[in-house]
Amino acid sequence: MKLYIFLSLTLGVVTSSCNNAGNKNLQLQEEVIAVHDSIMPKMGALVRDNLKVGILLTKMDSLKQVNPALDTAQEKDKLLKLQSKLTEANEEMTDWMHNFEPAQEDKKAEEMASYLQNELAKIKALKEKFATAESESREILSKYKP
Repeated sequence: MKLYIFLSLTLGVVTSSCNNAGNKNLQLQEEVIAVHDSIMPKMGALVRDNLKVGILLTKMDSLKQVNPALDTAQEKDKLLKLQSKLTEANEEMTDWMHNFEPAQEDKKAEEMASYLQNELAKIKALKEKFATAESESREILSKYKP
């Protein structure tokens, strides 16, 4: 009888700790997805801005005619750097989405927690990269609005 009670209590503790780990992992996964979801609406704007930059780069001669004081070499350098940041942010987000594996049944709860924490750090860094690219894009492209 004592053995039965002991085994029941042990099983209860193990089950409870598994549920706690599962709940923590579920919360982590939800946090990762929430950060991802906050970035997604910005992807379209970054792609559009990247297209605008590409058009501006091909129209440098026309821009110089409209504004003779324009330092086209300096502007081209700024636009090329912006284009690189916009492309990099978009590609990194696409890569992250393709590589993210939320359901990994073969992993233990601790391994999954570690994986999700790592993914959370990655997606937060991407969010910061998007914010920086968006801010720089707004600043640089605001000069070219009609």
